[in-house]
Formats: sequence, C-alpha cells, structure tokens
Amino acid sequence: MSVYTKTGDKGTTSDLSGKRISKNDPRIHLVGALDELSAHLGLVKAMLADDGDKKFIDTVQGKLMKLMAHSSDAANEKYFFGEEEVAEVEREIDKLQEGLPKQMAFVLPGRNETEAQIHIARTVARRAERQYCAVDEEMQATTPLNPLAGVYMNRLSDYLFTLSRKN
Repeated sequence: MSVYTKTGDKGTTSDLSGKRISKNDPRIHLVGALDELSAHLGLVKAMLADDGDKKFIDTVQGKLMKLMAHSSDAANEKYFFGEEEVAEVEREIDKLQEGLPKQMAFVLPGRNETEAQIHIARTVARRAERQYCAVDEEMQATTPLNPLAGVYMNRLSDYLFTLSRKN
C-alpha cells in the first residue's frame, strides 16, 4: 500500500465518517495543532530524565489522539472526555507542584533546552485550545464538541507550565 493516496490533491480530506471537507476547515486546523503538539511532546519526552514524567507524556499523547478523533467525529461518544481525564491532569500538576517554590514572577523561557522546549509545547497547547474553542463555537448549532475536552486542553497547558518549572 502506498503512503500517498492522491485523494487530497484538490484541497480536501476525509473526516472519520468519510465525508470530504476542506483542508482549511477549522476542524482540520485543530487536528493539525494537536498533531503538532504531540510531536513537540515527543521531543520533550525524549529530553526528560524522569521516567514518570515520560510515562505521563505518553498518556497525554494518547489523549491528544482521542481529541483529534473527537474533532473529526464530534457525535461519537467513544471520543468524549470525562471528569477523570481532567482529574488525572490535575493530580499530575499537584504532584509536580509539591516540590516547587511558589511562583512569584513571570517566566522567561530558556533556562535550558528541556525547559525551553516544554514552553514551546505549552504555547502550541494554548493555540490548540483556542482552535478548539473556535471549532466548538462553529459547531454549536449542529454537533458541539465535548466540553470536558476543552477543560482538558486548558489543564494541559497548566501541566506543561508546571513541568517546565521542574525542568
């Protein structure tokens, strides 16, 4: 099987239902931002020393795949996010904060390569969250996105900020 299909040569792609949509559709921009975030997290994971942090990044990357699927098929409940997924990120943030001093000033990224790369991932997460909001607003009349997926996205950037402080 060839890696190229030629089906997207005219500026469209398929969503999970098989429906052809423009590659400029806000859902495709969201999926692209989530994919970019996952790639940045892969680099972060490769740079981290702590195996627990690496394992959690693996979990996050899996959730991003789920969110990409949800963006493509918002009505399919198997791609919905629940309270537990949000709570999981909150627990991880709390765990990371235990060993850190209170944050009293703005942060300028660049203490080291790992910390800087985590901040890049954090900013991509924020962009993906904004795109999530845009897609959700556009789809309100038909099939809005699962609200807890948006909460998850918000907590994810908080997690990355906290992880950057650890590194």
